[in-house]
Amino acid sequence: MKTLIIAEIGINHNGSVDLGKKIIDSAFNSGVNAVKFQTYLPELRFNKGSAFIDIFKKNHMTIEDEVKLWEHAKNLGLHVLTTPFDLVSVDNCKNELLDGLKIASFETTNKKLVRGVAQLGLPTYFSTGQNSLEEVDSVMSILKEHGVNKIIPMHCISSYPMKENDANLNVIKKLQEHTNTHIGFSDHSIGHEVAGYAVAMGAVCIEKHFTIDNKLEGPDHSFSMNPKSMKKLVNHIKKVEIILGSEWMGVREGEKYINRVARRVSD
Repeated sequence: MKTLIIAEIGINHNGSVDLGKKIIDSAFNSGVNAVKFQTYLPELRFNKGSAFIDIFKKNHMTIEDEVKLWEHAKNLGLHVLTTPFDLVSVDNCKNELLDGLKIASFETTNKKLVRGVAQLGLPTYFSTGQNSLEEVDSVMSILKEHGVNKIIPMHCISSYPMKENDANLNVIKKLQEHTNTHIGFSDHSIGHEVAGYAVAMGAVCIEKHFTIDNKLEGPDHSFSMNPKSMKKLVNHIKKVEIILGSEWMGVREGEKYINRVARRVSD
């Protein structure tokens, strides 16, 4: 299975359609096969009085403008995902341009939102940052009850950026065994190495924040991947996939000579 590499554009468009399209183009040219956005109303995304409201108002985009970005990405052949943060925005995600939805780590315990996402029936990814296994089970149960056929829990550490010694990639195996499904990795580390290790551990999709310039104003640009580092990540994952190979066992092409001249068989 080829790894789905998701460029998390999120709010890095800074509310600008033009900047958003440039980021999408750059993500496409970097070799990713999916982009993800954040769909929200600032006053509904956080609890009343939160200091984050003003920050996210500044980087907010209307649903009409966001759909323009979805269309632009689809025209390039990219998969399009988004993370809705409120029920009004969930309703705005009833759109054939979307290939799937994602539930943020902070919202997995917001059962009203989880049920709203589930009712759309789209392939659903959800981050597990800060989550216990019981909370993961709760999200899985709600999604399954509403008939969501494709569910991908994504191991995640909710720190920005994430330190490598906090990655705890063994959780990927634990989630695989516990949920009996494919697992992804939402990676907030700097660089590409941790994501490659996650693929080696069995992650089927990798999500990384993406920008065209780490010096742009905004809360996520500084720890996002830029075009150069995203290309490194894409190439690194391709190499990991080659090294992992397949589960087939027998005489491989590179073993034929030694098999012919050195292998002994007896009863």
